[in-house]
Amino acid sequence: MSITWYRGIVVGVDGSDESLAALDWAARAADLHDACLTAITTYITPMTPDPGIGNPVAQVRDDAERAAQAARARIGSRRPGNRDVEVLVLPGSAHHVLSQRSTTCDLVVVGRRGLGRLDRLLLGSTSAALAASAPGATVVVPAGATTGDPRRVRVGVDRNDEPDVLGAAFAEASARGCPLEVVHVSRTDPAASMLFEIEPFAQAWQEATNAGLADRVARWSEKYPRVTCTVTIRRGDRVPALLDDLTPDDLLVVGGRRHQPALGRMLGSVPDAVLRTAPCPVLVVHVRRPAPEVGSTSGC
Repeated sequence: MSITWYRGIVVGVDGSDESLAALDWAARAADLHDACLTAITTYITPMTPDPGIGNPVAQVRDDAERAAQAARARIGSRRPGNRDVEVLVLPGSAHHVLSQRSTTCDLVVVGRRGLGRLDRLLLGSTSAALAASAPGATVVVPAGATTGDPRRVRVGVDRNDEPDVLGAAFAEASARGCPLEVVHVSRTDPAASMLFEIEPFAQAWQEATNAGLADRVARWSEKYPRVTCTVTIRRGDRVPALLDDLTPDDLLVVGGRRHQPALGRMLGSVPDAVLRTAPCPVLVVHVRRPAPEVGSTSGC
């Protein structure tokens, strides 16, 4: 993954207020990272057009063209550094088209509408589907969130997230000139929780966790010396801990592993749970799994 988004940023637009907010966020990110920006609007072609209802293909294409015109009017044709902005109207579902683009760009940005949990499970949403299954990183911008520079970047880190997740958080905090808060949440079952009540064990766990996380953070701090970074270690449920005291003016960075979007929603994955309720933009960075060794018999 490119932490500087050098291969470009793609944003999905459909003319809604949520998608235009996502466009604003993506344009600012492209400016900061000196990246190319592509805005894409899509339309679905009916399988068997009904001659009795006019030309549905032309109607949905016209809607997509109007959304594209709104995007062009909002951000213009050029960005700082004299970089062109590409606006495309493409056939297909938004999830499919943007997911395909995610294979050749570094970041896909979409808006978030207010679907409830049951609606998202039954109907799905572009933001949830992309965050779950797109090959590259995804930013989801909810309605009402700040589209400029955040007041703070918060990143939730796990044992296997580095370098992708932590590196992306440092890069964003550096580019946007704001402090970074690193949060590690250790999930514990009831039996493990009893152990943490024993003072020697709790102290040993705290020291080991602090040392390991501090070493990872220190390596990135050397690369980004201007970023003011704090580290918080907690135990319990990751989702409430990551969302605690977030505002629309923040940016949350979390790691994820690719899976089928419906499966993620049914199992209640951390990224999907965070995306449902976070008041601020959320950057989901898919952690790269190590390639299997030659001759390995493990399945996909």
